[in-house]
Amino acid sequence: MKQCHATVEDNRFFQGLQSLSSNSSSTVTFNPNEGLAEVILTVQLPQPSGAGGVGLALPLGWGYNLLRRIGYRYGSSQLYYITGAQNLIQSLSLCEDSGKKQQILFLGGQAMTSVADWADPVKRTAYVYLRLPHSSPALSGGALPFPTDVLTAPVQLQIDLQDFTQVISALAGSDPVPSSLSSGSVNFTQVTMQDAGDLIARRFDMSKHALTIPLVEGWTQEAVSFPFTAGASGDFSLSLTGCKAGDLKKLRVWFTAPADTSGTVKNAIYYPPSSIRFAINGLIYLDSQSGSYLLTNVLRRRVPPSVTASYLAAPAPPAFTATPVASTWVEIDLATPYTIGNSCEVALLHGVPVMNSVLNLTGNMPVANQAYVCNVEYVLNCSWMASRGSAEFVF
Repeated sequence: MKQCHATVEDNRFFQGLQSLSSNSSSTVTFNPNEGLAEVILTVQLPQPSGAGGVGLALPLGWGYNLLRRIGYRYGSSQLYYITGAQNLIQSLSLCEDSGKKQQILFLGGQAMTSVADWADPVKRTAYVYLRLPHSSPALSGGALPFPTDVLTAPVQLQIDLQDFTQVISALAGSDPVPSSLSSGSVNFTQVTMQDAGDLIARRFDMSKHALTIPLVEGWTQEAVSFPFTAGASGDFSLSLTGCKAGDLKKLRVWFTAPADTSGTVKNAIYYPPSSIRFAINGLIYLDSQSGSYLLTNVLRRRVPPSVTASYLAAPAPPAFTATPVASTWVEIDLATPYTIGNSCEVALLHGVPVMNSVLNLTGNMPVANQAYVCNVEYVLNCSWMASRGSAEFVF
C-alpha cells in the first residue's frame, strides 16, 4: 500500500487567547496553509494567592469544565456552537479504546485537592482537545484534514470561558478563587501536500465547482437542557424540543444534578438513568428496562459511553478527597453504526427523518424526588459543502 498524495505534517503554530479572565470570550483566527487537522487548547491556572490554595479543589478533567461554549466558523459560514460538556463527551465517544479515553480526561487536568497540588505547575496545566466537525481523536477510523485551500477566508474559533467560581470548589475561609488563567493558547496541526498541484483548489475552479466533505459523525447543534425533578419513584417524562429538521442519526443524553454545582464543592458527574424510553411521534425507538441500554451501548460502539471521573468531597475541611466514580451518558442510536478499522472512510447514514416531530423521553432516575437536568445533543446526517471560498452544512 502506498500513500496516494505525499504529505508533510507539522504542529508549530500557536495563538494566545485574547482574554484570560473568568467568564470571558476570545476569538482565535487560523490561516492554515492547506489541511487543518487537530486543534488543542492549553490552559494554565495560577497558584492562588494567600496560603497557596487552602480550601480550593478541582476534579479530574477540569480543563474541559472551564469551557462554557465553543463557536466555530469555516470561511464565511455561519457561526455554530457546542457547549463545553458536548466537547468533552464527543471527544470521549470517538476514542477507539478506553485507555485513550481515560488519558484524554487525565490530560484535561489532574485533580487538585491540596496546596501541594496547586503548587505543581504540571497539575495546574490542562490540555483540552477541541472536537471540531472535521476532526476526531481516533487514529483508527479517524478523520482526514479539512482542505482549507478551498476557503478564501480563515477558520475562526470562539472560546467562551466559564465563570471559574462555578468550577473551582471553595470552602468557607478558603483562599481566593483565581479570577483568570495565567496562560492560554491554541495550536493546530497542519498537513501540506509535497506537490501543491495536487490541491483541490489548484485542480478545480471552486467558483464553479463544489466539494462535498463528509463529516466524521454528523452535525451536532448546541445541546438543549431540560430541568426536572424526579418523581416519588424516580420517574420523569420530558418533551424534547429544539431538534433541527433532517435525518436524526442519534441522540446523546446526559443527566446532571444541580446540587453538584450549587454548594461549595463543585462536581461534574453524569448520572445514568435506571431505565429509559425514547419515542418519536408516539413510535418507540428505545425501551430499556432496568438499564439494559448499558449493554446495548457497549455493543454498538468501540468503547462504552462512560469514563472514570473523580468526585470531590470535604469530609474534614479544609482537606478534600477525590474518589473515582463512573460518569455515564446515554447514546440512542437511530442509524446503523458504520466503522472500518484503520481507515478514514466515512458514510452518510440516514437515521429517522424528523420535521416538527414530537420527541418524548421518559424513564427513571436512581434517586427519587431529586432535581436533575437532562442535556440532549441531536446528531443529524450531514456533510460539508465547500464552494466559492466558503463551506456550509448540507442536510
